[in-house]
Amino acid sequence: MKHLIIFILFLVTLLGCKTEDNSCGQAYFGGEIINPNNDYLVLYDNAAPIDTLYLDENNRFSINIESLNSGLHSFVHGGEYQILILEPNDSIMLRLNTVDFDESLVFTGRGSKKNNYLIDLYLSLDSEDKMMYKFSKLAPEQFQNKIDSLRQNKYNNLEVYDENYPNTELFNKVAKASIDFSYYAQKELYPFRYYGNYKLIEHNSLPKDFYAFRETINYNDEELKDFYPYYNFLFPHFNNLALDKYFETTNDTIFDRNSIHYNLNKIHLIDSLVNNKAIKNNLLKYATRNFLSYCKTVEDSDVLYSSYIEKSTDSEHTNQITNLYNTLKKLRPGNKFPDVEIVNNKNETYNINTIFNKPTVVYFWTKASKNHFKNSHKKVLGLKEAYPNLNFISININSDGSSVWKRLLKENNFAMDNEYRFRNPVAAKKILAINYIYKVMIVNKDKHIVASNANMFSKDFIKILNKLK
Repeated sequence: MKHLIIFILFLVTLLGCKTEDNSCGQAYFGGEIINPNNDYLVLYDNAAPIDTLYLDENNRFSINIESLNSGLHSFVHGGEYQILILEPNDSIMLRLNTVDFDESLVFTGRGSKKNNYLIDLYLSLDSEDKMMYKFSKLAPEQFQNKIDSLRQNKYNNLEVYDENYPNTELFNKVAKASIDFSYYAQKELYPFRYYGNYKLIEHNSLPKDFYAFRETINYNDEELKDFYPYYNFLFPHFNNLALDKYFETTNDTIFDRNSIHYNLNKIHLIDSLVNNKAIKNNLLKYATRNFLSYCKTVEDSDVLYSSYIEKSTDSEHTNQITNLYNTLKKLRPGNKFPDVEIVNNKNETYNINTIFNKPTVVYFWTKASKNHFKNSHKKVLGLKEAYPNLNFISININSDGSSVWKRLLKENNFAMDNEYRFRNPVAAKKILAINYIYKVMIVNKDKHIVASNANMFSKDFIKILNKLK
């Protein structure tokens, strides 16, 4: 249950301490971390840290929680996080290996069964998620039957589990929400994958009951306001809702994800349909951040930013978006690449501009996204052969020390040449507006920005490199 930094966003609790009888109480949480990335982990409740738990000489930790808020909690270690249910009288121990974080995670003790069930459920859903692109090639009726069948199987398994291990309302709500929103999200994503940009206008030909589940959706579920599967559904859901208005207002026959009309429609829908302030502000924030990060024109960036400012009621979010907006202005093509300090595999620190001795492609990676880490490095191996006149620089964005990123490179047999990490990752990511790991920046021989939001896996990337060549 971890994500691109898409995921890092939601440290959650569903139910708080509501009664004097059984909502509050004591609980124990401890465990062992094999191959730790650092010497601590942080336990959270409702996005607020309960405590920083330091590992002892055996890489073990523990905490007695005297006054527990019953609900979903989370722990973070080395840039990866996991959620767990903690309820009064639970005594939970975990064991995990950071080399295979989620797959190795096992809970023992009182309260472990519900958490092991949720981990198994997540791994099953995650495994299916990797097959969804294949399923999305099926015709609409076939796809719907496939998705509905998978969802029903999960419910059948949940019923069997409940019969053997009766559980609380909290567990059942979390389990059902995980199942439902995972499959609902796949249905919302389906038309974008099946029809593609050129035929997306045909999405109205889907079966009439394809989105019947929408009638049950509560846009203002206070208990789910920080639950990430809920948002993983809401994001593509609002993308979909904005489609009809987009085709009506533009008369386009080809879908343009970066159209200002489409994105203005989206944040208007969010503003009009969602009343819960926390949910609305989160949706507005990430929809706006996504658009600004990939926007190609100054005018469209200004228009959407102004619309967002009118609608957001969260001052912290507004400050974040405003800072991003101002930062992206400095990263527009033609401006000099910002001064950022990077560290090589010998622990030598450089200003990044001092190593730009020819046109350069700068790409980023994090250990939290292992597929992108491997795929981007393999992609660059081919690009180096095709464009020998260009330089390619890889930068790890994690906040851990030098050992982890070098270990991953060696384990995957990637050369250490042109491999760097940020000396100050937090500051550097703000300066370069790195909100998405697919972001690629390109500079010319004069150290001026050619592109600040390229994607090496997009069709347009080669065009940019050919122009630079």
